[in-house]
Amino acid sequence: MAELLLDAVTKQFDGHPAVAAVDLAVADGEFLALLGPSGCGKTTLLRLIAGFERPDAGRIRIAGREVAGPDRQVPPEERRVGLVFQSYALWPHMSVAENVAYPLKVAGLGRAELARRRDAALATTGLEGFAGRRPADLSGGQRQRVALARCLVMEPPLVLLDEPLANLDVHLRAAMQEEFAAFHDKTGATMVYITHDQAEAMALADRIAVMHQGRLQQVAPPRALYNEPETAMVAGFIGEGSLLEGELLGFEADGRARVSLWGCRASLRARPDQAPGRVLVSLRPEHLRLAAAETPGTLPARVRRTVYRGGRVAVELRPEADPDTSLLLLEPEASAPETGQAVGVAIKGGWVIPRSTEQL
Repeated sequence: MAELLLDAVTKQFDGHPAVAAVDLAVADGEFLALLGPSGCGKTTLLRLIAGFERPDAGRIRIAGREVAGPDRQVPPEERRVGLVFQSYALWPHMSVAENVAYPLKVAGLGRAELARRRDAALATTGLEGFAGRRPADLSGGQRQRVALARCLVMEPPLVLLDEPLANLDVHLRAAMQEEFAAFHDKTGATMVYITHDQAEAMALADRIAVMHQGRLQQVAPPRALYNEPETAMVAGFIGEGSLLEGELLGFEADGRARVSLWGCRASLRARPDQAPGRVLVSLRPEHLRLAAAETPGTLPARVRRTVYRGGRVAVELRPEADPDTSLLLLEPEASAPETGQAVGVAIKGGWVIPRSTEQL
């Protein structure tokens, strides 16, 4: 069992909260991505879990054991937490096999058991043929696999990964995502993966915790984050799309919300307890359709620019009612409009952000 529990965990630096009253529960065997922009506090939170920082308030429990609290701070080496960093942190004078076995050697493991676990970790990460090489002789992806094998060899129930793919090019990143997914499947370890890259988080995680200014904004599976963001920050940070102010008029018999956007009526998804009045609406590109200019029931808009995306074109629009607002949709290359063209925009879906009243 390697459940991770954070209860009102807080950490300040020079009077400024880096982590503010974070509550989080990560289930045994779960792959959780901690996602957010630079400076949001996610690396500080990882360091608190690992034991490199002491919380100013709150408690941290790993596998039912309190490792941090008002009167307790278990050192990192006693928490049985595996760590994988973006910098690899390999010993340059050691071979791959020696790097992987080093934690076991420090722990005083017997020679036979050390060799067995070292060889198993090398096999799991596909490094058997590289055992005698030095880190300088390896590619970035191979070095990251060595760091992963070194983590695996300790058989930790909880693994923390701090931006592990940040130093790799786009092709290696895709390959290493598969490595991490396979690692999780084989070990069953609880994993917390720190990243600012939402594509990585979406591809790997069972759930994603979005963090901003030291606080958790939302914790949910990737599909729920994209389709039903709970705050304006999550709606703007996850995926592409637009945030518009509108007026919630009421609900249809089927439970969909009637919303007015610059006088255009739209039927959108919303929570049934959402109060009528001013709201924020999240519109994804797939919620919008182009129509001829002045088509009844559409928003008059003008094409600001188009960007080719390999068979499709991203079309950025400016509504005539509010030229400071941007709408984004995707069109097949053959039907993409021209820059400056007047169009109508039909709204075929969208989501009313539940906490919008706090942000307007």
